Amino acid sequence: MTKKLWLLGLCLTAAAGLGHAADSGKVGIMVPANAMEWTELSPGSPVKMTTLWGDRSTGEYAMLIKIPAGFVAPIHAHTGDYYGMNLTGTWRHSFDGGEQKDLAPGSYVFQPGMGFHGDSCIGPEDCILFLHQHVKGDFIPKQ
Repeated sequence: MTKKLWLLGLCLTAAAGLGHAADSGKVGIMVPANAMEWTELSPGSPVKMTTLWGDRSTGEYAMLIKIPAGFVAPIHAHTGDYYGMNLTGTWRHSFDGGEQKDLAPGSYVFQPGMGFHGDSCIGPEDCILFLHQHVKGDFIPKQ
C-alpha cells in the first residue's frame, strides 16, 4: 500500500506541475490523499471525482476519477481528446470495435475526441485515474 501511495503522490506532484511551472506569482497548494473531497461524477453515479484544477463544466481541467471495482461504463465518447493515467487498480480500456488492454498502475491512455470507447475497473481493487482535458468534460453514450 505504501508503494501505491508513493506512486499516487508522485503522479499528483508531476501532474500539478505540468503547464503551471511558469506561473511564478501563484501560491502553491498541497492536498493529502485522505483530505481530497470526492463527489459523484453525475447524480446517483457510483463513480466519484475530485477536481485538481480547472472547471470540468466550462473548460480545461484535470481530475482524479475513482471507479469502483467491477464497474463497467457503457460505450461512450467525449467531445475533446483526453489524457489518462492509471494510479490504482486495473483499468480496462477499449477502443470501440478494436483493441482492448488491461492497464496496471502507471499505464497511459490517449483517447481522441469523439472516439467511442469502453472503460471498466477489473479485479478486487478500485481504480483511480488521473484525467486531463483541454476542453470541458462531457459523456456521449453510443446510440
